[in-house]
Amino acid sequence: MMMKMYGMLVLLSFVSVTAWAGTAEVSWHEPEKYRDVRAGEEIQSRFEKRIFEEFEMYFDYITDRLPEGYTLKLKVTDLDLAGEVIFNTDLGRMQMLRVVKSNDFPRIEFSYQLLNEKGVQVEAGEERLRGRELPGQGRIARQARPQHDLLDYEKAMIERWFRFRFENYVK
Repeated sequence: MMMKMYGMLVLLSFVSVTAWAGTAEVSWHEPEKYRDVRAGEEIQSRFEKRIFEEFEMYFDYITDRLPEGYTLKLKVTDLDLAGEVIFNTDLGRMQMLRVVKSNDFPRIEFSYQLLNEKGVQVEAGEERLRGRELPGQGRIARQARPQHDLLDYEKAMIERWFRFRFENYVK
């Protein structure tokens, strides 16, 4: 009897996990015109590729909460990463670093479409997001966030938008 209940629990947990699995499709429109995607000490093209891939992985991650078959399509038209790239001469060596101060908020502009499992558009719009809270300030607890996440501030901003915009669709 106990083994039968355990088997049912495992089966139910598998079903509930697979019942929610949306996907994301991100396109980057004219990234050379973005406000601030400057690299510090890294080759610019490599930095941009890494940043865009990190964003795409994060959008894939958050859309896992959408119902199965749903697709979130995004067309990013501008991006301004948190902070600014400055010259640093510590230790007698000049280097370029991205420094984030309390008022260096990230920004992102994009259009989006949310399609249901039949490919029918259920939501669409254009957004201009500005992250007004940085991790460790306000309601975002520093302890709950990874220590050295590449896009910590940007992900917090996108997470708030996603929860607000798609609250009727997420689990």
